[in-house]
Formats: sequence, C-alpha cells, structure tokens
Amino acid sequence: MQPARRFDTDPSGMRAMAFPRPGAAPTARTLPIPVPGPGQLLVRLHAAGVGRWDLLERDGAFARGPSQAPPFPHVGGSEGAGVVVASGPGVTGFREGDRVYGLVAARAPRRGCYAEFTLFDADLCWPAPPRLSMDQAAVLAVDGALAWQGLHEALQARRGDALVVFGASGGAGHFVLQFAANLGLRTCAVASGADGVQLALRMGADAATDGRQRGFDHDVARFADGRAVLALLTAGGDAATRLLAALPAGSRVAWPRGVEIDLPQRAGLSASAFGPRYRGDAMHAFHAAVERGPLVPHVSRRFPLERLPQALDAVGAHHLGRIAVLTA
Repeated sequence: MQPARRFDTDPSGMRAMAFPRPGAAPTARTLPIPVPGPGQLLVRLHAAGVGRWDLLERDGAFARGPSQAPPFPHVGGSEGAGVVVASGPGVTGFREGDRVYGLVAARAPRRGCYAEFTLFDADLCWPAPPRLSMDQAAVLAVDGALAWQGLHEALQARRGDALVVFGASGGAGHFVLQFAANLGLRTCAVASGADGVQLALRMGADAATDGRQRGFDHDVARFADGRAVLALLTAGGDAATRLLAALPAGSRVAWPRGVEIDLPQRAGLSASAFGPRYRGDAMHAFHAAVERGPLVPHVSRRFPLERLPQALDAVGAHHLGRIAVLTA
C-alpha cells in the first residue's frame, strides 16, 4: 500500500490542537496532513489518550529529540487509535482500513495524536482488538505497557503471588489489576475515593481500600497477614510512604521512574524504580498480552478534540481510569 495522493496534496489540511509556544494552552490549528516515510503508517485517528505526561507538555516540559527542541506549533498526544489510510515504503502486515492503535514515542520534530491524522512507526502500531472501541484502544499503549512491564519485568510476578497496587483506580493501576487477575495473583487495591474502590473491585481486585481514608495501611497489613508481598506503586506522596511502612519484611516494591517515593527508614524491603520501555520486544510482549485478554480499558471521560484544554484540566483532577479526546 502506497501513500494516497489526496493525503499529500489536500489543501484544506487537517484539524489539530497545538501548543503555540512552551507553556501555552493548546489552540485549534489547520496543519498539513503528514506524508508517511519509510516504515511509517498514516492513520486517520478516531481517538487519542490524555495522560499526566501531557500536563508536562502543557506546562512547558516538552518531549525532545536527540538534538533539537520540538517545532511550534507543537502537536502533543503520545497515543491514539484509528484507521490506516496509507503507508510508506517497506511497510508490511497492514492494509488500508485496518483498525489500529499506536504510540508516538519520541515526537520531536514529529507531531503527536491530537489531530485528525498522525504517523505511527509500523513497529509501534498494532491491530486494535475487535472487542474494544476506538477510545478504549487509544489509551492502551502508555499506561498498559507500563503496567505490564511493572508486573512482569520489575516485580517478576508469578501465579499465586500476593500483590498490593497503590493508585489502583488510575490509568496504569486499573491495568495492573487486570493483568494480575489474568496471571492468577491475589490482589489488594489501594484506590482513590469510594468510586475508585468500586472500580478496583470491578477490575478484579480481591480486596480494596480507599487510600484517602485513615487506616488504609491497616487494611493492607491485614491483607498481607505478616507474609511478604509484591507492591506496585503508580503514585507517590505521604500515603505511599504509609503503605510502604505497612508492608511485611521481605516484600518487593517497584514504581515507575518519575514517581517520587520517600522510602521509610526500615530494613527488609527490596525497592527499586523501573523505566518503562516503549520499543521492541517489550511492546510486542505487551500487545500479545492485550490480545490474550481479557483486558478492558476504563475510559471515564471523553472530550471532543477542540476541548483538549478541558481534558487536560480533567486529568489533573480526580478521575478514574483514563481520559480520551475524540478526533473523528
């Protein structure tokens, strides 16, 4: 499949939401539709995921390439889902009309998914599971891969292990619970709010407690019952420190880099940060787990593309699971 000429020359361009300068709110723009190069797919997006990493872009900490800052206007959005419309030289395994989800891992100088069209490298694009809607598929790549790698690589979880998930009702946390259930783990979810506790139980947690309430650490200690457990932390703060203090000796703890964890002054914990890998075998192993299922992303709020500023504000407030913008 070669690039369709109409996408190269359409004078009307595409709708996009772009940051006009560092630290500025995104605004509506009409930009040229990109042309796929070697190994790339042009995808007509239906939805894009909105995450906390996007707040860093909004506030001026933009994704950078090896030697240059992103050009402006800058289109953010690391992940999305849509339909293949064209491909560049050397692409195999995809056809026009395929439903896909993908990741734009390092954007500068490339544009992201807050637009009607984007380019995915073919090795960072996968068939969207038929059971999922486009907005569900759009939020898979970043948090889903982080959850899978934290569980399988950082903690090396095995069937029968006991796992505590801190931040269990958030983007990565609700994926962790589902992967853990598929693996046969016994899980205790520390969620945010009563609605977060209910979501965690629906996602397969064996026990759930509200991390905003006093005494949640006692619930965790009762779950562990004096035996070493695994713990995956997707958020930090004072509550995370209280959780760590409640874990029995011999427990193993992991959290993604970028989450600030203050380790308590005590012995007996094996604790480390891990850096998610968004390329190669790690992502293909994650996609294989998605295909095996069952895995259902929880999208709690959806905004039209033009309301991206409101979607970013919603990410910074209390919400469950993930937030998406609809681009089609």
